[in-house]
Amino acid sequence: MQDMKQLSPRQIHLDFHTSENIPGVGASFDPEAFANTAKEASISSMTVFARGHHGWLYYPSKKFPELMHPHLANKNLLFEQVRALHKVGINAPVYITVQWDYHHATTRPEWLIRKKDGSHEGGPFTQPGFYQSLCVNTGYWDFLSAQTAEVCEMLGDELDGIFFDIVGIRPCWCAACRAEMKQKGIDADNDDAVRAFAKVVIDRFKKNMTALVRKYNKTCTIFYNAGHIGPCTRASADAYTHFELESLPSGSWGYLHFPVTARYARTLGKDCMGMTGKFHTEWGDFHSLKNQAALEFECFRMLSYGFASSIGDQLEPCGTLNPATYRLIGKVYSQFAEREAWARPSRALVEAAVVTPEPLLIENRIPDSVMGAAQLLEELALQFDIIDRDAPIDQYKLLFLPDNLTIDDAYAQRLDAWVKAGGRIIACAHGGLTESGNYPSCFGARYIGKREVSPDFLIADGPLAAGLEPENEYVIYRQGEVAEPAGAQVLLSARAPYFKREGDRFCSHRYTPSAKGTPYPAVLQNGNVILFMHPIFEQYRHNAPAWCKRLMANAIDLLLPERLIRHNGPSTLTVSVLDQPEEQRTNLHILTYIPVRKSASIDIIEERTVQRNVTLKFNLPRKVTSARLVPENIPLPIENGSITIPEINGYAIVELK
Repeated sequence: MQDMKQLSPRQIHLDFHTSENIPGVGASFDPEAFANTAKEASISSMTVFARGHHGWLYYPSKKFPELMHPHLANKNLLFEQVRALHKVGINAPVYITVQWDYHHATTRPEWLIRKKDGSHEGGPFTQPGFYQSLCVNTGYWDFLSAQTAEVCEMLGDELDGIFFDIVGIRPCWCAACRAEMKQKGIDADNDDAVRAFAKVVIDRFKKNMTALVRKYNKTCTIFYNAGHIGPCTRASADAYTHFELESLPSGSWGYLHFPVTARYARTLGKDCMGMTGKFHTEWGDFHSLKNQAALEFECFRMLSYGFASSIGDQLEPCGTLNPATYRLIGKVYSQFAEREAWARPSRALVEAAVVTPEPLLIENRIPDSVMGAAQLLEELALQFDIIDRDAPIDQYKLLFLPDNLTIDDAYAQRLDAWVKAGGRIIACAHGGLTESGNYPSCFGARYIGKREVSPDFLIADGPLAAGLEPENEYVIYRQGEVAEPAGAQVLLSARAPYFKREGDRFCSHRYTPSAKGTPYPAVLQNGNVILFMHPIFEQYRHNAPAWCKRLMANAIDLLLPERLIRHNGPSTLTVSVLDQPEEQRTNLHILTYIPVRKSASIDIIEERTVQRNVTLKFNLPRKVTSARLVPENIPLPIENGSITIPEINGYAIVELK
């Protein structure tokens, strides 16, 4: 079980970015109605605002009275919100903006983040928006620390937590950053060096701000939001008490972002919470309601990972919660509350890991290879984490080295030792290629270089082609690599086209067909290592060829024939395995909701999808003697390590005792 303080499970992130041009801010706030609305919606925590992106304060500041919202009708709005929520047993962490503050961006130009050419980050001041970012390495730190300290002092023991927003790695050439870079001997003309320095600055900011908060409160939660948790977070993880995974699938993130970042974040040893929104689109979409089925899926998917849930809302300027919004939230959170005992606390049971090449210095730059791997492997019901190259690997049976994962010689030696001890690897294209241009010795392959002529046509023959049309040639659109066996065996072969499509040499609409020539290696196997010559995961992300998934499924079965879970349902059905050893049970969380691209820009879930007679076969570390659907308490017969669920209406949890 996780050794950590558990987050409050059903949260609301209540945005309140309110313009100075709006009168009567908070004028209609009624503490009792506010708290009761939250209570009736099964909410256990609500994040409320001290200072938002417009730069205004929502409490009676003694240090900065000039920064109180000029039309704040209820001067004690923040404190009344906190106390009203506490009165009904609801936590109330406090929100403080960091790098976006429109008031200071327009009045303190020396605090602005500067680009190399001296212009500021963000759009022009003549256009609407508060995205002109501020540098925490300037005198802005003095203001931020003083304002944070004031909130801590004024709330005292009533402070449940602080949510610091917009805390990202932002390269900056302001006077303060240039001076420090000069002192440290950093070349300010080198963009990579400046970005690395920016990471040092923001990690230092988080460390110092956490130390400041801890002077006033030893137990409150602390989180720094950059819209993503990834390898860039590891170095500063000690500054956080937990992770909140902002991922509004109807916004710029999409439905695949959450499972990718969740599978990584859960390996860092802290409790996690997903964050979606009640909005049909994303933040600031005040008068919209997400479809109930969509909100169910998003929150239940968080629970299926063992996470707490946060739903983003935005308080209207008058200070009243929208009743329709909280009726919707209540319909979802009441179901969440009935099921959370089978997810929190827990640990994910996994058998594999994808080693991500996601960069350390850029947030939310998830490679297509990782997105494709997550999609493909989730469709196969494989239980896997996503890890970086600093993570331990001994607990996994199988590692995936995706298409563009290059490694150093030290990591290659780690892989060699791990495979020698029984570990298994599936690599694609450059996956596992060292910086010196060699594969680890356990691959039994010698790297030659890029294949000049493409695409390649894989010949469906042998164990890797099971389920494909025999002897058919399947196109792999993405350019492949060339490697020759150095101890490995050829598992699958390919043929080349007549010629490369370029200039006036072309055939038909897209590419030149196979010339039916001499086959060459497309997949190699050396004991417990399988190497694909092509970027299979990137290919799957690009256009999801079913034959790529079949090839990968067969490769997994060759190396990992005994899997934690298999099912006969459709590829849209997802299964997560959560273990609760203290309760002597393992729980299967099954989701059948299907996002549909009904609009030009976002995926829509309008109704639950019902699946009937789904059979799941499990192979768990402990013997299972009984199974039932929970919380309905419906027994399920176990036959030869399998159960059949008569009907899954969107979400089902199977408790295996």
